[in-house]
Amino acid sequence: MLISLLFSQLGYSQQAWTTYNMSNSGMPYDNATCVLPDGQGGLWIGTDYRLAHFDGNNSWEIFDTNNSGLPDNAIRSLLLDDEDNLWIGTFLGGLAKYDGTNWTVFNTSNSGLEDNFIRSLLIDQTGIMWIGTSGGLHQYDGIDWTVYNLFNSPLLSGNIPCMALDTSNVLWVGTINGGLARIENGNFTVYDADNSLLNDNTILQIYIDEEQNKWLSTPAGGLNIFDNNNTWFLYITLNSGICDNSINSVAELDDNFYIGTATGGICTFGFWDNYNTTNTPLPSNDINCIVAENDSILWMSVENEGIVKFIPDLLTDTEDVEDLPIINISPNPTANYLNIATDIPVKTRLYNVNGQLQMEKLIQADQRLDIRHLPKGIYFLEMQNDRKKQIMKVIKI
Repeated sequence: MLISLLFSQLGYSQQAWTTYNMSNSGMPYDNATCVLPDGQGGLWIGTDYRLAHFDGNNSWEIFDTNNSGLPDNAIRSLLLDDEDNLWIGTFLGGLAKYDGTNWTVFNTSNSGLEDNFIRSLLIDQTGIMWIGTSGGLHQYDGIDWTVYNLFNSPLLSGNIPCMALDTSNVLWVGTINGGLARIENGNFTVYDADNSLLNDNTILQIYIDEEQNKWLSTPAGGLNIFDNNNTWFLYITLNSGICDNSINSVAELDDNFYIGTATGGICTFGFWDNYNTTNTPLPSNDINCIVAENDSILWMSVENEGIVKFIPDLLTDTEDVEDLPIINISPNPTANYLNIATDIPVKTRLYNVNGQLQMEKLIQADQRLDIRHLPKGIYFLEMQNDRKKQIMKVIKI
């Protein structure tokens, strides 16, 4: 496989960053709790006070308890199913389903829900809905409800802020103070700080990449990665260039990972570039969540400052594409060598997933890196000249 890379420059233009808030748009409230691309170029936005749909241009539609069937104005989670029904988890009003016309509400008085605080939502490959609440994990197949809590399951906490599904239909559940749970065919495996290398028992978000590595955002323990070989990797400020140990969210865009933090803004994984209020138009360094849209746009909610649209490709210079240096790398994945072709001298550094430097070499023209001695796994190749840099993921097989 041949991959062509264009170098990008750390910097910004106003076009790359757009902030939407109550003062300049139809945002109903400046504290957005969740954002969800609708697949049509628009965005659903849950806030502490009402639900909004933004068409991506200038049109906003606002939903609240007065003009819709929404049971509560405080929104905590959003999900679109295969039939484009919107599922809305609320703070006190339970779960709502909106099909574009009709509203259906599920709560403790009319369903199998045992808690009305709906923190996370997921539909697995069999069509079963999983509902994370502050009072347990709920399973709903459209007819029957099943509840897993501290009394009838191995869960160490019933407070469920996040879930993710891997390609084998295994459910991964993040808890508050109860670590990480793996659920497959009704069987539970729980990982916490006592029985694993997990650095924090509270997990705020789980992102699973193409290699099925689990990226765990924690509020005090940095970024924890649990790979598909059951190996743990930890990234904190003491052993990496990560900009904060309080991680709220991770998103992947064009093979780059963006980490939203509570006080440090955004970090890019690997080379640890940092976007914050001092070098970008970000209105705050407290990033609640980040989601990717169409492999080109990052949407993020910023604490009490609305939402921000970030297009990393617009960070590049205004030079013509043919004037930019081009590097060709092949093969990837590889077991032995990385062949690198470049028309300019480029300094290369190869890091493992722990952020540790494995090798460094100045590439003058067509040369290759010998990686036969390295263990199998994921690596990050940093390439830099005096003006530009790029990082790409390399797989050693």
